[in-house]
Parts: sequence; C-alpha cells; structure tokens
Amino acid sequence: MTDSKPTLVEVAAVTPEGNVPLGIMNTDQALALPDHLDVVASHPDEEAGSTDVFVDRTALERLKTA
Repeated sequence: MTDSKPTLVEVAAVTPEGNVPLGIMNTDQALALPDHLDVVASHPDEEAGSTDVFVDRTALERLKTA
C-alpha cells in the first residue's frame, strides 16, 4: 500500500441505523477528519464504493503505513 498514487476509500458515518456513506476520499483525507466524527473507511485493498468491508481509523492508519 505504499505505491505513489493515493489510495481511495469510502468513508461512512456510523449511526444507530447503520453506516451512512459520506463519500470517496484518499486515506490522508479520511484520517484527517475530526476525531469527534464516528466514521469507518472501506478497506484500502477493496474497491471504494463497492465493498462492505470497513475498518476503523486505527486499522486504516496501520494499513496505510504497511
């Protein structure tokens, strides 16, 4: 995951009713979202917007640097 082009992920807000998609962004943008927002991101190895495999910020940060 250390290639030169940005990795895109789908970001979703976590709500009592389930995940609500917010949009597609690169991993840096997703990790820069305010901490008070309860969000998850699609797994970077999956296709953004087409997967239901999501990870939290901590996992996204680990995957980004892997």
